[in-house]
Amino acid sequence: MKALLKSIIRTAARKTGYIVLDLRKDQPTFHFQPGHLRKVFARSQVNCVIDVGANVGHFALMLRDIGFTGRIVSVEPTAASYAVLSDKASRDDTWKTLNVALGDRDEEKLLNIFGAGDLNSFLSPTTNMSANLLNSEITQTEAVVVKKLDTIFDEISDGIPDPRVFLKLDTQGYDLKVMNGALQSLPSIVAIQSEMSVIPLYEGMTDYLEALAFYRKLGFEPTGVFPLELERNTGHVLEFDVVLTRREAQGVAPTSVN
Repeated sequence: MKALLKSIIRTAARKTGYIVLDLRKDQPTFHFQPGHLRKVFARSQVNCVIDVGANVGHFALMLRDIGFTGRIVSVEPTAASYAVLSDKASRDDTWKTLNVALGDRDEEKLLNIFGAGDLNSFLSPTTNMSANLLNSEITQTEAVVVKKLDTIFDEISDGIPDPRVFLKLDTQGYDLKVMNGALQSLPSIVAIQSEMSVIPLYEGMTDYLEALAFYRKLGFEPTGVFPLELERNTGHVLEFDVVLTRREAQGVAPTSVN
C-alpha cells in the first residue's frame, strides 16, 4: 500500500512538472537537466536546436515539454531508429529530421550497431562497457552517410534570419569529430551539450579533460554537469553530459583537435 501511494504521488507530480525525491537516497542529477536547459535557452536566446544522435526522439520531446517552440533538427543515421524518429516528428511542423551521421568529413562509414540502440557508435567498445552496461554487444554494422555540419548548416538554418543554435551531441565518443566538422558554423552556435568520458566505454574516446580544454579553446564554458552512467562496483562516473555556453567577447579562434 505504501509503495502504491508513493507511485501515485510521483506520477501526479510529474504530470504537473514536478518530481518527488527521497533525499536519503543518491539521486541522479539528470532530473534537473530539463530545468537547466530551459534557463540556458532563455539566457542564450536559442531559436534552433540541432539534436545530433537523436535516436528515437526523447531529447526533442523533452524540449517540447519544457516549452521550447523553435526549430528542432534531429539527426539520426540508423535506419531502425530513424523510422521511429521521423514518425514522431511528422506531427510537429517545426521538428525536422535528417537520416545522416555527423563527423569531420563527408563520407560513408560503417556504424557499429549494439544490442542497446542508444550505444551505436563508430568506435569499438572497451571492457568497461560490457562490465557496466546491459546489451552492450555489437550485433551488426550498418553503412551510413556522414556529413560535416558545415556542409548542411545552411539547409538546417534556412528561414531563420539570425540562427542561435543549441548543438546537442550524443554520438558515443564522436562528439569532437562532429565539432571539427562544424568550425565554420561556430558563429551561430551559442550553446552546446556534449557527452564526455571519464572511464572510457569506447576505444579511442577523448578523455573529459581534453574535451573540456577543446571547448574552452572554442570559447565555451560549462554551466551544468549531469552524470549519466556510474561504475557498478565503485560508483565512479563513467560519463556525463556537459552543457556549455559561449563566453561573450572571448576573441578565441576555432582550433581543430585530432
